[in-house]
Amino acid sequence: MIDNHTRKRGRPRRETVIIQVKLRLHPGEDDDLIVFFAGLPPRSRASAAKTAMRSGNLVPGTAGDEVDDEVIADALEDFLI
Repeated sequence: MIDNHTRKRGRPRRETVIIQVKLRLHPGEDDDLIVFFAGLPPRSRASAAKTAMRSGNLVPGTAGDEVDDEVIADALEDFLI
């Protein structure tokens, strides 16, 4: 006889890691992201954010780094010569 109380029903649960992110977007500065998120269907932000992150550059420490104008000019000059 099968004991129905100990038998698991439905889909097996997958291991999940939850990362919560809160973005503060500023009109005039983040207009592209505001339009991006506003155009998403309901309940699809997480999926769209994962797709965007997978297609971009996720190297830590490079997003806000400032590059000296002289370094850029020297690199451009070396490239053109």
